[in-house]
Amino acid sequence: GRIRHQKGTDLFVEAMLDLLPRYPDWTAVITGRVTAEHRPFAEALRRRIEAAGLSERIRFLGEVPDIPAWYRRVALYVAPSRNEGFGLTPLEAMASATAVVASDAGAYAELVVQGETGAVVPAGDGAALRAAIEPYLQDPELARAHGENGLAVARARFPLEKEAAGVRAVYDALWDEG
Repeated sequence: GRIRHQKGTDLFVEAMLDLLPRYPDWTAVITGRVTAEHRPFAEALRRRIEAAGLSERIRFLGEVPDIPAWYRRVALYVAPSRNEGFGLTPLEAMASATAVVASDAGAYAELVVQGETGAVVPAGDGAALRAAIEPYLQDPELARAHGENGLAVARARFPLEKEAAGVRAVYDALWDEG
C-alpha cells in the first residue's frame, strides 16, 4: 500500500496518539511507500508523532517485501481507508490469524465479520476507529480470539479452490463462446 490521505493513515496515527500513552505495552507500525506527491502528508504525520513523544512507538517501516510475515507478527491489523476500489488487505490479515479493524470502504465490510473477526467502522470516522481499536489494546486475548476466528472465516468463505474454480469458469465460458 501507500501512505496517503485516501488510505486513512492520518486517522490511524491520530488514534494511536490518543491510545498508546494509555497502553504502554503496545507499538504501532505503519507500512507502505510514500510517493513524492504524498511526502508532505507523511512528513506532517511524522512531526505530529515526534511532538507527542511517540516516535519509538509509532514506527514507519516503508515498503516491506514480505507483508504476510508482518500480518503474522502483529496482533491487530487496521485498515482505515477513506475509499477503496476493492481491497483485500483485511482478508490477507484474517488469513494470517490477525484480528482486523477496518473502515467500510470497498469490500472491507464484506470481509470482516463484526464482533467475530474484528470490527468495521464508517470510513473517515476517526472517533469510531479509535473506539474500535481500544478493546483490542485493553484485552490482547480478544485480538487473539478474533484472529483465530478470522483464519477460520478466511478458510471457509474464501478458499483458494473456490477462487480457482471461479477463474476456470470464466475461461471455460469464454472458450465455449469462441
